[in-house]
Amino acid sequence: MKAEDHADAASLRNAIRWGLLLAAVGTAGFRLPRLAHESKAWHEATGFGHSSEAEGWQRVLMVDLIGVLVVLAIGLGVFFLLRPKAKPAT
Repeated sequence: MKAEDHADAASLRNAIRWGLLLAAVGTAGFRLPRLAHESKAWHEATGFGHSSEAEGWQRVLMVDLIGVLVVLAIGLGVFFLLRPKAKPAT
């Protein structure tokens, strides 16, 4: 394998790494306003003593929060899995 081919492969790998990380952070950032709204609705429902409504909002909030965390975990995991290999010291 030529050095030029190796450089192209490393460049492509870095582009994929950063692209996936950016997509994960963008997805999480896009979902944050919705999470804030759901959190506010949940707090309002618990304040008025509507237990069934509060449980529903809590479930929706937890599902969306777990979804955001899974997307971020996958993005960070792929980012670190595709990092360049450490070169042995000579």
